[in-house]
Amino acid sequence: MDCTDDGGQIHLGGKQGSGWYPQVTRRSRKPSVAHDHDWRQEMEANPGADWAPPQPRRRRARRTHHETTSWEHCFNDNCNDHRWEKVDAGYYPRHVGEKETLSKHDRREHKKRRAVRTRLGREGSEKTIPDMEALEGQISDLRSQLDRAAQTIVAKDNDLEQLDKEKEKIQQAYNRCKQRMRQIGGMLWKEGV
Repeated sequence: MDCTDDGGQIHLGGKQGSGWYPQVTRRSRKPSVAHDHDWRQEMEANPGADWAPPQPRRRRARRTHHETTSWEHCFNDNCNDHRWEKVDAGYYPRHVGEKETLSKHDRREHKKRRAVRTRLGREGSEKTIPDMEALEGQISDLRSQLDRAAQTIVAKDNDLEQLDKEKEKIQQAYNRCKQRMRQIGGMLWKEGV
């Protein structure tokens, strides 16, 4: 294996399995006579120009799976890049134009998404006027629910305050009892009992 690209996906499994990542051999740090000769010739040929070695070509960034493959040619049923296109279409594509049914979960998602699209499509195509009386009724129902919730919160808050007061009284009685037990224990110890 002579692949020296540590990030390369082709040989990555082999490198990880062996625990060995090949490296480019380092050249000698001594100045090369041939290199100095090339540099000198270039400077003499172009006396006014700055001579620098050519820069290595940059690789183009690797395109993602989503960019290179359409959902109709993606045969991985668990592909997150193309999942929603497959769910919207209602099937998983297969080789030679065959179609595989969606999983149970994706079928449910397909129905939900289709229902939402249908509802939105109807709303956009029909110019319906909202029923103001029904909306006002719903708003008043929501307000009454909020009022009941606020009353419940206030009642629970009062209950908590009362419980805190009772807890404080019980804690004081416990401390008095504990102190009295110490006094009795001390008296008994003095008497030698």
